[in-house]
Amino acid sequence: MRFTLRPRQQLADELSFTQVPENALAVWSLGQSGMVLKNAAGDLLAIDPYLSDAIERNNPGTEFVRLFPPVLPPEALKVCDAVLISHFHDDHMDRATLEPLAAAAPTMPFWIPSPDATTLRQDNPHLRDNVRAAITGEAFQIGAFQVLPIAAAHSEYEKNAEGHDRFLGYFITCGEIRFWHSGDTLVTAELQAEMQQLAPDIAVLPINGGDYARGARGILPNMSFRDAADLNHQLGCDLLLPCHYDLFSCNRDNPAWFVDYIMKRYPGDKFHLMMPGERLLYLKERDHQESLRHAR
Repeated sequence: MRFTLRPRQQLADELSFTQVPENALAVWSLGQSGMVLKNAAGDLLAIDPYLSDAIERNNPGTEFVRLFPPVLPPEALKVCDAVLISHFHDDHMDRATLEPLAAAAPTMPFWIPSPDATTLRQDNPHLRDNVRAAITGEAFQIGAFQVLPIAAAHSEYEKNAEGHDRFLGYFITCGEIRFWHSGDTLVTAELQAEMQQLAPDIAVLPINGGDYARGARGILPNMSFRDAADLNHQLGCDLLLPCHYDLFSCNRDNPAWFVDYIMKRYPGDKFHLMMPGERLLYLKERDHQESLRHAR
């Protein structure tokens, strides 16, 4: 897979100058699981930005080699109001992204799952003013965004001695729009029940799956393309944005399999495969959840 990327300055300018209508949400893909959200109030949230080549640079010979360069330099995210990190893996919590961003925006909050927030503060003293501990169920406000951390099972749920989850997703509300970025996770009965109650309009779900060969190399699994499509349909989401399918050839399934499955199994369910650097503008259809529930 090869991408023709947009000029980085054009994308950086777009983050600042895009005007979002009421009852809408702008979403940019940074590749892998990285995204930026912007609401009508102008608030900007970055999620899991991996904007360096630190994995391959720090581990010569690794199979985790980028298929395309970062769509932005880390400093370009200084226009954001906060960064949300789902977990400690380097393609999600990238210190080579967070450190230059902290230098450019010394007071920007970086919300990190509590077990690794403490470690990051200790290992990176210059990030102490940025790091905040994200804890399952403890909501916080970023401008007009309300953010609720949700426990994730990256093969299993993992907690520290205080009972704080190490893997998180984020349920983000702004006005009437409900956006869920699951982070890296499998589908569990607990997660499905919780999200059934929260009823997201937009779900961002990984589709890279897992298999014996990857597991033998220590690569943790995520939900498969079937899992993601099934869960999206069961929740009645208005839009599914798959992620985790574009950056590393060693840890993905063919996204065309997802397209084939969802169009055959759930014709009419809306989805979009975003390309790195792409902007999507979502305008909520009023009461779509209620109409879907009556139709099913």
